[in-house]
Amino acid sequence: MEYYIGMMKIRKFSFILGFSLLAACAVSALDKEGVEKTKPFWQNHNEIFNHTYIYQCVGNEDNSLFLMNAVIEEGWHNTIYVFTSDKYYYSNNMLAIWDQGACEGDVRDLIFSPYSKKFYFTAAWENEADLERNSYGLWIGTQTGKEWEPISLSHQAMDIGIGHLVVNKCGVWLLHDKANWEVEDGWRSSELYQIEDTKGRFVFKIPDSVIDLKFHSYWTFENPWTESLLDDPENTSETRLNLRNTDYTLILRDKDESSWWVYNCITDGVEKFADYATALSKAQEIDLKQNKKLFIKGIETPGIVVFELCAVIAFILSAIFIITLLLHKNRRMKKTARTLKEHNQMIFEIQEKERAKISRDIHDSVVQDIRVLRLETENLVVDEGSKLKQTKIEDLATDCIVKLRNICYNLTPAELASHNDGDSSKLELISIINSLVQQFSARTHIPCIFKVDQGFEYPVLEKEETQNLFRVIQESLTNIEKHSYATQVSIFIKKDGNTLLIYITDDGIGCNPDELKRKLRSKEHLGLKSMKDRMDLIGGSIDFFTEQNNGMEITIKLPLENA
Repeated sequence: MEYYIGMMKIRKFSFILGFSLLAACAVSALDKEGVEKTKPFWQNHNEIFNHTYIYQCVGNEDNSLFLMNAVIEEGWHNTIYVFTSDKYYYSNNMLAIWDQGACEGDVRDLIFSPYSKKFYFTAAWENEADLERNSYGLWIGTQTGKEWEPISLSHQAMDIGIGHLVVNKCGVWLLHDKANWEVEDGWRSSELYQIEDTKGRFVFKIPDSVIDLKFHSYWTFENPWTESLLDDPENTSETRLNLRNTDYTLILRDKDESSWWVYNCITDGVEKFADYATALSKAQEIDLKQNKKLFIKGIETPGIVVFELCAVIAFILSAIFIITLLLHKNRRMKKTARTLKEHNQMIFEIQEKERAKISRDIHDSVVQDIRVLRLETENLVVDEGSKLKQTKIEDLATDCIVKLRNICYNLTPAELASHNDGDSSKLELISIINSLVQQFSARTHIPCIFKVDQGFEYPVLEKEETQNLFRVIQESLTNIEKHSYATQVSIFIKKDGNTLLIYITDDGIGCNPDELKRKLRSKEHLGLKSMKDRMDLIGGSIDFFTEQNNGMEITIKLPLENA
C-alpha cells in the first residue's frame, strides 16, 4: 500500500508539471490585453489541481478543446474535465462534465477519434454505495461548439469491466474486460469491439473472427506488481500492454498471458503467435504489405491514373479558359466603359459649345433687336390715349429681354463663358452656384437656402469639373421646379478630407425608391441619367435618397486631387 501511495505521488507531481506546460501553451494564444487581465490557467484552477491526480489529457483535431481524466482525492473517484485553449472559445474555464466514477481507476483510457471528431472513454465499475451513480460502459463526447457546454455526453451501456481504447487507420477499437468475478481468473475474459469505422460511423460490435476468443484484460498493465507478471520474462515496458496497435493491425495478449494474437483490421482475420516479438513482426509485415499494395495499386491501374491525370489537365485547361474569358470580358468592359466615357465627354463638350453658340446668338441678335424695339417704342410720339399701350409694349419688351438673358445664363453662365482651362478661381464655383440659386428663387418663388460649411476652403477645380457640377446642380433644381411641389430647397457644401460634398434637399412629394431605381435604369429619363454620366465623367458620384411624400436628398461627391 505504501508503495502504491508513493507511486501515486510521483505520478501526481509528473502530471501536474506536464499539464502546467500544456496549459501554458494553451493560454499563450491570448492577446496581450487578455494576458494582462487574465490569471494563468493553473492559478484559476489551483484548487482543483491541489487535490487531483491527472491521468490523461486529450485534445481535439485542432487542440482548441481538451478532455482531462483525473482522480479526485475526495472520495477517490475519476472525474472528466473539459477546458478550451482560447483558440476559438472566449473562456478557458475548466468544467467537470462527468463525475460518476465509482472509485479510483474507474476510467482507464480517454481518446479522440479523427474520424467522427468525438471523444471516447469507458467507466468500469458499479458504485455499490450509490446505485444512482452507476454508469459503467462506453461514453461518447460530441463537440457542440457552444461556449458554456462544449461537450455533449451520450452513453452506451456495457457489462462491468475495464476498457482500453486505441485508434488506427482502420477505426476505433476497444478491449473490454467483462470482469467475471464469479470464476477464477475473471479478468482474463476481455472482448474486442470495433467502435468506429474510418467513415466515423458508430459500429460497436465484436468482429466475427474474434467473437469466440477471450483476451487478457487491461487490468494487469495497471498493476505491474502482479506476481504472475513479475515472474514473466516478457514483462517489459512493451509487453506489459495487453493491447497494441499498428496502422492496420491489433496485437492482443491471450488469456494464457504468454501467447499473442494479431488481428488484421482489413481482412477481419486473426492469427496466434507464441511470443510478442513474433506477433509484432507479423503485424509489421501486414502493414508493409498493405502500404505496398496501396502504392502498387496506383501503378497497376494506369487507366485510373490516366483518367485522373486527364481530369486534372481538363480541369486546369478549363480554369485557364474561364480565367481567359473573364479577363477578356473584363478588358472589354473596361474598354466599353472607357469608350462610353469618351463618348459622353464628347457629347457634353458639343452640348456646351452649342449652348454657348445659341446663347451668343440670342444675346447678339434677338436680345439686341428687342432692345432696339424697346428704344424705338420709347421714342415714339403718341397721343395720350396711346400712352398706356406704349408703356405695356415697353414693359413687355423689357420682360422679354430679362427672360432671354435668363435663358442665355442657363445655357452658358457668364462665369463659365470666361473660364479658361486650368484657370479656376476659388470663388467661381461658389459664385456660380449662388447666382444659380438666386435665379431659381426669383423665377420659381421657392425659397432656396445656400450654405457653405464653416471653415470651408474653396477648392481649385478644372473647367470640366466646374461645368459638370454646375449642370448637375442646375438639373437638380429644374427637377425640383417641375416635379417636386416643394416649398423650400437647401444646398449645403462641405469638404470631408479630400472629398467635396454637395447636398441638395427639398421638402417636396419625393418619390417611391423602387420607382426612382426604375427611372435611373430607364432610357426615357435622360435628365437623371445625364446627371449620373456627368459625375462619372469627372470621377465623382451622385446618390438619391427619397421616400414617398417625404422629399428628396441628392448627395454629390467629388474626390479632390489637390485638396
